[in-house]
Amino acid sequence: MIDPTRTHDPDAGYYRIAAERRFNYLQRDPDHTIRVVWQALPVTCPMCGADTGLTLVLERAAQPVVEALCPARHEWSEHLIDPGHFTAWADMRWTIPNWEMFWILEAGFGEEPPPPVDLVEEVPKAARIVTKTLVREAKKRVRRQVRRRVRKVKKKAVNVAYSPVAALIRTAWALQAGIPQEPPAPAQKKGKRAPGPKIPSVAKYRAAYGMPAPVKGPACLVCEDKGRIVAPGLDITCTECEGPAAAAQAAERKAARVRAGGRNPAGPKAGPRGQEAAAGAGRPVAGKPRSGGVTSADAQAGEPPQKH
Repeated sequence: MIDPTRTHDPDAGYYRIAAERRFNYLQRDPDHTIRVVWQALPVTCPMCGADTGLTLVLERAAQPVVEALCPARHEWSEHLIDPGHFTAWADMRWTIPNWEMFWILEAGFGEEPPPPVDLVEEVPKAARIVTKTLVREAKKRVRRQVRRRVRKVKKKAVNVAYSPVAALIRTAWALQAGIPQEPPAPAQKKGKRAPGPKIPSVAKYRAAYGMPAPVKGPACLVCEDKGRIVAPGLDITCTECEGPAAAAQAAERKAARVRAGGRNPAGPKAGPRGQEAAAGAGRPVAGKPRSGGVTSADAQAGEPPQKH
């Protein structure tokens, strides 16, 4: 009787093979008398005819015959299987192969190989399995994020709801322990920093240390505010700036404008407003009487001034 608890152990002489597919044994073809031809025939259960899912056991020290067990728990001695073929085939699968018995594999002895993979059927099936797995993982990830956010919101809501209770308990403990109550610190807005010390400007640092102010460079880098470009064999007027004379005139016009109260003074570029400014300063203007009401024509005719 086959022991269900004993495992495959070729070193101890115990062979146990569980065949999922059909297991073939070799039988000599009687139709060929001159040349030896082997036939591979499947092992079947004599009671139920099952040929798949068989368990084959051989113990060399106890029994010289292969014992078989079908899925319906029918057990019998299979005399058609050669013990030498059976042990050689088992050694080729798990231990050192016997190359002299390699011909039994070519003849078809042993468990049948698995059928070829049907790509038309297996590839879409594998794709569906992978897609389902990826979708399941994505759903788990989304649910995990949603649960995390819900837990945060619930925790915040519970903290807000129980904050008065916590404050009351802290106050009661402080009163019981005799700890003086401190006024709560004013809440500061998030991201708003306390005003720091005012940093003085660089000019104030310079004045405090007695350092001179930096000298301003020339306005024209071509002639350096000289108005002319002078070099060995070269003396021309600078065309990139108006020169020092123009700068002096501009400074004079600016000073006169300041003296006139912000108005344009009389000058070479002064228009009607410049004339009015000159008249306001006391200079006569053609067609305009003086403050005393005497025009230049009246003064030439010798007429006395008229009082209005």
